[in-house]
Amino acid sequence: MGKKWVAVLCGLMLLVPSFASACTTIIVGRGVSADGSFIFGRTDDTHTIGKEQIVSVPAQTTATPVLFKDEYNGFTMELPLESCQYVMTPRAESVHTGIWAESALNEYHVAISATETLIAKPEALEADPYVLNGIAESNIPTLVIPYVKTAVEGIRRLGALVSEYGSAESNGVVIADPSEAWYIEIYTGHQWLAIKLPDDQVAVIPNAAVLGCVDLSDQDHVIASPNFWELAKEHKFLVESDGKPHAAKTYGADRLDAKYLNGCQYRFWGARHFLAPSQTGDIDLTAYYDAFFVPDQKVSLADCMEVMRYRYEDTPYNSNTNRQCRPIGVNYTEAAHLFWLRKNLPIVEWVALANPEFSVFLPLYGNLTSTPEAYTRDTLTNTSDVAYDCFRRLSNLCVEDRQRYGTAVRAYWKAMETQLIGDMTAMDQAYLDSGKDGDTAAKLFAAIAEKALDASRQMFDQVIDQRIHHMAYTQDDFMDRYQDP
Repeated sequence: MGKKWVAVLCGLMLLVPSFASACTTIIVGRGVSADGSFIFGRTDDTHTIGKEQIVSVPAQTTATPVLFKDEYNGFTMELPLESCQYVMTPRAESVHTGIWAESALNEYHVAISATETLIAKPEALEADPYVLNGIAESNIPTLVIPYVKTAVEGIRRLGALVSEYGSAESNGVVIADPSEAWYIEIYTGHQWLAIKLPDDQVAVIPNAAVLGCVDLSDQDHVIASPNFWELAKEHKFLVESDGKPHAAKTYGADRLDAKYLNGCQYRFWGARHFLAPSQTGDIDLTAYYDAFFVPDQKVSLADCMEVMRYRYEDTPYNSNTNRQCRPIGVNYTEAAHLFWLRKNLPIVEWVALANPEFSVFLPLYGNLTSTPEAYTRDTLTNTSDVAYDCFRRLSNLCVEDRQRYGTAVRAYWKAMETQLIGDMTAMDQAYLDSGKDGDTAAKLFAAIAEKALDASRQMFDQVIDQRIHHMAYTQDDFMDRYQDP
C-alpha cells in the first residue's frame, strides 16, 4: 500500500497545474529593510515541472565566437569571447526546455532575477508584435549575467538585445549590484522601460506591469527603448494619468481583465496586508494598486521569505479554504530565490527548491566553484539522489494536508532558516578569511545543503509513515528525531 501510494505521488510531481498568473517578485529598498540591505527575489511559479538545479558555471575565454542556440524557442546569437564565473538556478537539461537560469549571481557581484511574466496590451502588441524566436525568460540570464560588471551594464545589455533581436514575451527583470538596483519591463517585441529602484520603498510585482509616469529625460534613473512614447502615440493606445503618459497603462494589459490578470489583485493586496497592514483595508478587486509602498515596519530577510509563502491565512481570504483567492505561495512554485545585498559584506543568494511553503532557503556565495552532486544531477526519473525531487515530494505531501503534515515540517524549516541567518556572521568570516575563495564558498554551501537534503529525506519517510498509519506528529517529534536544525 505504501509503495503504491509513493509511486502515485512521484507521478503527480510531473503534473503541475497551468496557471496564467505565475511568479511573484519582491523588492525591498535599503532604507526600509531591517539591516540596511537591499533585498530582492522571486517565486518561480511554473506551468510545467522543471527540476531546478543549483549550478556553478566557470569563467571562459574562447578564441572564436560560440553560437548560442536556445532549445526552448530557437533563438541564436554569437556570444562574446570572454565570460565571467557565475552561479545559476537552471532547469535540468533533460527537461529539454532550454536553460531557464531564473536567477544568477556572478563573480562581480551582479545579481539577476529573470523573469516576472507580464502581459501586454493587445493594441501594443498589434503595433509591435513579439518575435517568436527572440529574447525570452529561457535565455535572459545566460545572455546577460556572464558579460557584465554592474547592474546598469546588465540593463543596457538586456535592453540592447531586445531592441536588436526582439522579445518573444513580456517580462519584468531585476538586476542589482552592491551600489544600485534596476528594474526593467519588457512590454512588446521591441519596447521596454527601466528605472533605478528607490531605496525608501518596497514593491511586490504579481505578473502585472507596474511602472507609471516616468520621466524619460531623467537619464540617471531611467532608460528606455527608442520611440517608447512615440509608438504609442502613433498607434493611438497611449494612456495618460494626471496629464502624463503612464507606462503600465499604455503597454500593459488591463489588470482588471479576468482573462489576463485576475490573480494579481489578491497578491497586490496580500503583500500590502502583510507588510503594511495599518494602510491596507479590505481587498478591492477594482483598485489600481501601486506596487511600490512604504511598509509599516522595517522588513527583514525572514519577512521576505514569509511573504513568498503567504496564503492570507490570517484573513477571510485564506487560500487554504478559499481556493478562488490566488495566493503568493502556491504549490506549483518550482523554486524561489532571494538576493541579500548587505553593506560591506558579500552578496548572498538564498535558494529554496520546490514550493518554499514547505521547503528551506539555503545561502550561497556567487563565486562558489561547485555544488553537491545531488543539486546538479540530471535525470527525469524521480530519485532521492536528486535534491529537487526530495524537496518537491516532501512539499507535495505537506500540501495534501497542511494541518496534519505541513505544520511541523514548516516549523522545522523555519527553525533551520532562523539558525542559518543567525550563523551568517560566522559564515561570512570564514569566507572573508579565505580571501573570498570559490572553493571555500563551495564547501560552506555544501555543508548546509547536504544537511538540509538529509533532513528532507528523513522527514519525507516520517510523513509517509504518518500518512500510512494515520498518526499525528508534531514539531517536537521532528526535532527529537533530527536534533536541532
